[in-house]
Amino acid sequence: MYTQSKSNFKQQCFRHIKNKKLGGVCAGLAERFNLPRWLTRVLALFVFLKFPLLTVIAYGVAYYTMPTK
Repeated sequence: MYTQSKSNFKQQCFRHIKNKKLGGVCAGLAERFNLPRWLTRVLALFVFLKFPLLTVIAYGVAYYTMPTK
C-alpha cells in the first residue's frame, strides 16, 4: 500500500483567527513556512515601511482569499 510522505504533502495557507493581531494572515504564513509569528510580523512591517501601498493591497488580497482555520 502506498503511503504519502509528509514531505510530499502540500500545505495550504490559512488565516488563524485564534492567533491573529489584525486578520491572522501573518500567523497563517508563519505556520505554513514554519517560522515564528513575531518574525513574519516584523518582516511584514519592514515591507510595509518600504512599499506601503503594495503591502496593503497584498494583505487585503490575502485576507479575502485565504480560508480561516
